[in-house]
Amino acid sequence: MAKPEQLTDTQKQTLAAIQATNKPLYRAYLLKEQLREIVAVKGEDGKLLLAAWLRWAARSRLPPFVKLAATIRTHLAAIHNMLDCGLSNARIEANNTHLRLLTRQGYGYHSADALITMAMLRRGGLCPPLPGRS
Repeated sequence: MAKPEQLTDTQKQTLAAIQATNKPLYRAYLLKEQLREIVAVKGEDGKLLLAAWLRWAARSRLPPFVKLAATIRTHLAAIHNMLDCGLSNARIEANNTHLRLLTRQGYGYHSADALITMAMLRRGGLCPPLPGRS
């Protein structure tokens, strides 16, 4: 589902129906949206929101969110650092995904050097002149 401010009328109606008929699912939606907002806010305000979110998730009686809150608590220092500086490992994960795809596409590489060369060409921003092209 899209961000709350980008919901279509049909999605808003569906969400209202969920709110009326399935309280646990609606609570899970609210928890998910609040966590998204925490990452968007960042800084000290984000830390305060995260502390409140952790309390809410822990008492939500939704096992996946209770478990997530416990996991976040174990990594709280690193998450606070992310909220302070705004950095994440998203670029690294995207790069890893592209490299795994490149490895799958070139399953016949005869050596690691060939894979490294292709990775440098595809991900390293190199653009060598190719024969027959100007």
